[in-house]
Amino acid sequence: MDRNASKLVLYVGPFSFPSGGAAARRILGNCQALQEAGFKVAVASGQPSTSENLSEYKGIKVLSLDERNAEHLPRWLKRLAYFRMGSKTLEWLDSLPERPYAVILYSGYSPYLLRLIPWAKRNSVRLIFDAVEWYEPDSFFAYLSPYQLNIELAMRFLTPRVKNTITISSFLHDYYLKGGGHSLRTPPLLDVLETEWSAQEKDRLTTMQLVYAGSPGKKDLLDRMLCAVLEAKQEGLNLKLSIAGVDQNHAGLYPSIKLFPPELVASTVKFLGVLSHDESMHLVRAADYSLLLRNVARYSRAGFPTKFVESFSVGTPVIANITSDMGEHLIDGATGWICEKPSPQSLKATLFRAAKINREKHTQMRRACRDQALRAFDYRNASSSLTQFLETARNL
Repeated sequence: MDRNASKLVLYVGPFSFPSGGAAARRILGNCQALQEAGFKVAVASGQPSTSENLSEYKGIKVLSLDERNAEHLPRWLKRLAYFRMGSKTLEWLDSLPERPYAVILYSGYSPYLLRLIPWAKRNSVRLIFDAVEWYEPDSFFAYLSPYQLNIELAMRFLTPRVKNTITISSFLHDYYLKGGGHSLRTPPLLDVLETEWSAQEKDRLTTMQLVYAGSPGKKDLLDRMLCAVLEAKQEGLNLKLSIAGVDQNHAGLYPSIKLFPPELVASTVKFLGVLSHDESMHLVRAADYSLLLRNVARYSRAGFPTKFVESFSVGTPVIANITSDMGEHLIDGATGWICEKPSPQSLKATLFRAAKINREKHTQMRRACRDQALRAFDYRNASSSLTQFLETARNL
């Protein structure tokens, strides 16, 4: 590739950008790595087009294509409209005066792929799928839902036809390599160098400050974390847990809250509700440890938690069980503490281990987390591998 030539790479899909949570931050990190390598990058999101939409963000051209225009409809109509997604993106691609060097699809799955695969083949454009998750239904009957059939069709049959995948985990990377695909494993990327972090030394005899920041959904086992923290406090461990993403009105939905005296819960756990990303990062930066528990299942093997990366980037060690590729970064006693199992008992035992270290050791852990984030998660360190991947990407 001529490094002096202008090469246009487009990120497309039904996501929101730049304020679309972990998805938007994934896309931003990859776009910044591509910019670092000399590519011209634009993001065409599926969010509704309004006067408030940005036309540029951090040097990235941003367009809102209004693919997600059925959010107000009843659920069944909204899902029906989902299968029409991608048509506006195709119209926009056809209208471009410059043929892109590559198109990267994030999410969208079958509706987008069924349109983009023939378009990319017809126009000799490299098509790449950014694979970041693969959920497993709770039951056999859930597999038969239209939405899940769409996911399985995309992951098992359509994405292998794309031939090129950027994968967030070894699980997905190996899956597509075994199918003869061209794959690059890239964890969530951040501008770690410009992220404010804290190496603040703390007196380990004071209260241990814990944090969980995110939307737990079915992925993160927040109820088990609550149970472990409250049992540890009941058994004499001096700690507090701040939760961003769940408000006080929803605290009662977690069974563990009802198992302990209200005064114990009130003095131990603070539900802060939904915070801005900056507010959440301030909370994580100020904590001694961030918590994360996930079951070992296909969804946790296929994904990679952005909150884990962000905790490392601000210098906050993580207490978690190992899922996905976290074991490459979470070193017991060095960058955090490993729970043997995703259970309240295992987490409680790990909290007692974490409470034993002194101030100097904790400061070393904070620095080790930051150093690992700079090596593994800063977008600048991924630009050369992304460049090589795009140069060798296959046409359909």
